[in-house]
Amino acid sequence: MDQPASSSKRGRALFITIGTMLLLGLLFLGWYIVWGQFEETTQDSYVHGNMVQLNSQVPGIVTKINAEETQFVKKGQIVVELDRTDPLIVFGRSKAELAESVRQVVELFENAISLRAELGVKKAELLQASWDFENRLPLVEPGAISKEEFEQALTNLEGAKNSLIQTKHAYLAALALVQNTTLTTHPLVRQSADNLREAFVNLRRCSIMAPTDGFIAMRNVQVGESVDVTTPLLAIIPLEDLWVEANFKEVHLKHVRIGQPVTMRADLYGRSVKYHGTVTGLSAGTGSAFSVLPPQNATGNWIKIVQRLPVRVDLNADELMRNPLMIGLSMHTHIDTHDRSGRILAEAKKELQPIYSTNIYPQQEWGADYIVKQTIRANADPAFIEEIEQMEW
Repeated sequence: MDQPASSSKRGRALFITIGTMLLLGLLFLGWYIVWGQFEETTQDSYVHGNMVQLNSQVPGIVTKINAEETQFVKKGQIVVELDRTDPLIVFGRSKAELAESVRQVVELFENAISLRAELGVKKAELLQASWDFENRLPLVEPGAISKEEFEQALTNLEGAKNSLIQTKHAYLAALALVQNTTLTTHPLVRQSADNLREAFVNLRRCSIMAPTDGFIAMRNVQVGESVDVTTPLLAIIPLEDLWVEANFKEVHLKHVRIGQPVTMRADLYGRSVKYHGTVTGLSAGTGSAFSVLPPQNATGNWIKIVQRLPVRVDLNADELMRNPLMIGLSMHTHIDTHDRSGRILAEAKKELQPIYSTNIYPQQEWGADYIVKQTIRANADPAFIEEIEQMEW
């Protein structure tokens, strides 16, 4: 009596087990047909971002550090300051050199103006000597004038000619030093003015500014340290512009296209927070190809290794603002490959536009032109400057 009942229970249990497995299999098949075959997933994904390396543009000694690790700084804020002693000396010397150049060029213009006036005088003297000679020439034969007076007139004529030639060449030499220039455009003044601008900019570069908004990281600089243009001081990381590099196996990239939607979650927040993004490009090479020591596959003992290719995924800016991420965090990445009409590789753009830029460095020259103009005006009469600019040579 017990054996048939036991066999019936085993049969029922086997039936339920097989039915359950079939149902799970059908559910899995349905999931795969509807969704599974259109999803590529990897946990080999990490947050990436820009690490703006801050270096000094001039050598010097660090005197102040105004920001510490993890601190947020705004673009244009002074992060590090250098000693200004030497740049101030160079600035003062450059200002004095510009003043000297202005006075020297004023003298050159004055000399050219004086010689031009003298050239006019010599032409008049030659004309007078020529008239005197021509008036005395017919009077020699009749004896109306003495031979000595005639020879004196001839000597005066020759002297006037030679004096005119001498003055003319002296004027041309002086003209060559100032021709086609004004006081402010003369090479000597322009060179000294450029030196003063450079000294002014180098003085302002002693205040090292943040080129962008971001968080301070990797601070290596210390007060009293001597730095040059190759010394990395610190890094600034703008966390509002991040992306994810998802490293997919090459066998999973067949249907991945640019523009496909991506869903991600970070280990930092868990499953409760989801990020949405878009595939923006596939790397031009695998990670091993770009490594410091790429593998040498042309060897006797070769083992096939499935390669991984980085796929760049841009993150939603609003989601990043609500739930910030940091560079290097792990991500779980799911790409929806339903739409496979996109491109595998990015197409060339007709015109490239700046993706990242900063405008703080041109600001370092602001005020230099004013100092140059003030120095020139302090060492030359403004009326004389205007006269030279209107003068035709």
